[in-house]
Amino acid sequence: MPTATSRLDLNQNKIKAFKNLDIRKAISLAIDRNALTKDILQDGSKPSKGFVPAGMGKNPKNNTSFDNESYVKNTSEYNLKLAKTLLQKGYKNTGTNTLKFNILTSDTDSSKSTVEYLQSALQKLPGVSVSITSVPFVQLITRQNSGDYEATTKSWQSVFADPINYLDVYESNSSYNHSGWKNKTFDKLLVDAENKYGNQPEKRWNNLIKAEQILMNEQGTIPLYQVAKPQLLRANVKDVVYNPAGVPYDWKNAYISK
Repeated sequence: MPTATSRLDLNQNKIKAFKNLDIRKAISLAIDRNALTKDILQDGSKPSKGFVPAGMGKNPKNNTSFDNESYVKNTSEYNLKLAKTLLQKGYKNTGTNTLKFNILTSDTDSSKSTVEYLQSALQKLPGVSVSITSVPFVQLITRQNSGDYEATTKSWQSVFADPINYLDVYESNSSYNHSGWKNKTFDKLLVDAENKYGNQPEKRWNNLIKAEQILMNEQGTIPLYQVAKPQLLRANVKDVVYNPAGVPYDWKNAYISK
């Protein structure tokens, strides 16, 4: 399965309420990712457990996959009751009882279907009203890069199968981090992973696990699903190597059988 994902980013620079952790958590827990992937997308995509998807490495000591070891409870699973409780707590702390925002997305069928589902799911929360803006992909990227959105769906595909290729998206100085979420401890864990522990696999791994858990505990982003890309290959085409990260296909040893 490709190491490509879809997520929802909340722009704390545009919507003051998004600075509140309870409100961010409430939004994440109101999303039924199983319903989204099975009932809406219906293309083999899988619900995300965290920001870093499956297939991004295993613990060098015990072979546990990154997505399983870094999993944080009550950050990505559906729990509408808890979501409503957290939202009310967030409302109290921010002095409001309503939350109105727009989700910016591309005009592809899958993107529009995803955001229409999000709109329906999130409006089950008390006082929440969600509108949708769909634009061509080039315009979407331009607006995301300039921070011109309140909330938006984003995708990411790793170039190589290592958690750092996901996590560094949310470093404070990253050119991809437009949501306003920043965390100094998160930054230091990544810097040390790449420098101080670059030749110490177990310590590096532990730093990356901790960084992912901070990102999810802080709900710096809201993971949605790991993207499936079904494709057909003729039965007589042999030895094609599929790479879940980076260049998807290696045709070096491929051949057509008779």
